[in-house]
Amino acid sequence: MKKLIPFIFIPIFSLISLLAVNGAELQIKPGNIVHITVLGYPELSKAVLVRQDGSTDYPLLANVPIDGMTVHQLQEVLQPILARFVERPKLFISIAEHLQLEVTVEGQVNKPGPYTVKGPINLQGVLSIAGGTTQLADLRKITISRRDYESQREISVDLYQFFTDREKSTIPEIKDGDIIFVPIISSASTVRVMGAVRSPGPYIPVKDENIADMINMAGGPLPDGNMNRIIYITIHEGRHKTELIKLKTLLNKGLTDRIPLVYPGDVIVVTEYSQWQKTSWWVSIMRDIALVLSSIVILSNL
Repeated sequence: MKKLIPFIFIPIFSLISLLAVNGAELQIKPGNIVHITVLGYPELSKAVLVRQDGSTDYPLLANVPIDGMTVHQLQEVLQPILARFVERPKLFISIAEHLQLEVTVEGQVNKPGPYTVKGPINLQGVLSIAGGTTQLADLRKITISRRDYESQREISVDLYQFFTDREKSTIPEIKDGDIIFVPIISSASTVRVMGAVRSPGPYIPVKDENIADMINMAGGPLPDGNMNRIIYITIHEGRHKTELIKLKTLLNKGLTDRIPLVYPGDVIVVTEYSQWQKTSWWVSIMRDIALVLSSIVILSNL
């Protein structure tokens, strides 16, 4: 019986060794919670979230990305740093699952309500979980209500600007307890395109868009739309200003820099040709045909 004991323990020790190797090779990923414990130093012991860029808020690892590292590699990085402050530090590191965040999404989303999501996650990710925004959502004025310590603050987010220029704008990461509100779109945040266009209605202008851009956004003019008689209403020094724009002429002459830029609150009206204008080109054609026929008759009598 005693001879069997070594054979029983060999596979057990092999299993323990295999688990230890696998544990050591486990890689840190964004969203993981890394528990860093320095024995005897609670001020240096902390559970930190690994952000999307791999960084954490652990004081001695500021701006140091740790994603992709194993526990053993992180120990090798952190041990000499701790040694500057602690004599022979006893360091223990472990990795936990993703952080659970309790958030609430309200307003113009398809599935408003409270959600439990895995972090880290940004605003776009949470809105996707809530079924996305409705057609009436004002993406320029999304607010995040966040409690920091004892105070409550609101963060304003222009998600529309992020979609149009991702290189120059960012969207915030969501934290536990955040309340996200997506407001309904209003006339003050849109440009209304009316009249002889295919899809009249309110549209959100992008930076540096002009009247022609907004008409294209509304599906373009109808066949009876008079592109040389566009009424443009804007607010100038607190008063409404009305201007007549000959858009077709400007486009034909390549004078695109003279097409007015649009701003939220503006109104664009594409007028229709009058009945006389609709038929005048037919009158012109019939007149030319009559002149040709009369010329033929005169020539044939010579």
